[in-house]
Amino acid sequence: MQLQEQSWTDVRDSDATVAVLPVGSTEQHGPHNPLGVDAIVAREFAQAACEGTDIVCLPGVEIGVAEHHRAFDGTLYVSPDTLRDYVAETLRSLTHHGIDRAVVVNGHGGNSAAVEQACARLTRDGELFAVAWEWFSTREVDVGHGGEYETALMMHLRPELVGEPVEGDAETWGQYVGGASVAHDTDEFTANGITGDAREATPELGEELFEGALADLRELLAWVRTEAPDAPRTDAQT
Repeated sequence: MQLQEQSWTDVRDSDATVAVLPVGSTEQHGPHNPLGVDAIVAREFAQAACEGTDIVCLPGVEIGVAEHHRAFDGTLYVSPDTLRDYVAETLRSLTHHGIDRAVVVNGHGGNSAAVEQACARLTRDGELFAVAWEWFSTREVDVGHGGEYETALMMHLRPELVGEPVEGDAETWGQYVGGASVAHDTDEFTANGITGDAREATPELGEELFEGALADLRELLAWVRTEAPDAPRTDAQT
């Protein structure tokens, strides 16, 4: 169920108790990918997982923690505190409408800490049960950035937005000395913003990645719906 396509009475009369919030980023993913890769992918996973169910798919958050990409034109970003508070306050608003469980579908690694903190705080405070899910954490590969895996997903989901794939100019993401990360910004170790070789991407690889991760998300949602602990109801819900 797509929240923005429902009336308020539709939501009132539904049996929904679980919501999904897609969270992404607007940032560079190399010269061949659109800036919205992380937001698009998160939204596609969320919508597909909610399709045909009474789980509510919320409007997405499309600007995330991406200051490290600031040297690349078009990149937008907010602070970790801003994202954490925005996610928490968005999910908190659900508790007034009979929804007491939520999954945040996060499409951007830079958001991970802020999203996980928001989910943990809401759950610990007994406001609602919330947990974060990331497609790239479910795959047994080094996803990299803007390379074959993200490009393949985009070839599967939105091929019209993908240009001519190129090879990344960095062997690994970041720069390390003695085990410490010494590069704060992406342009310190890559000129084109990519790790991995996007020329190896195919729509078939993208479909395999998407379907495999989507099965994991659906498994999580089934668990959240039936086994996650209940959160106390607010006065508005009684």
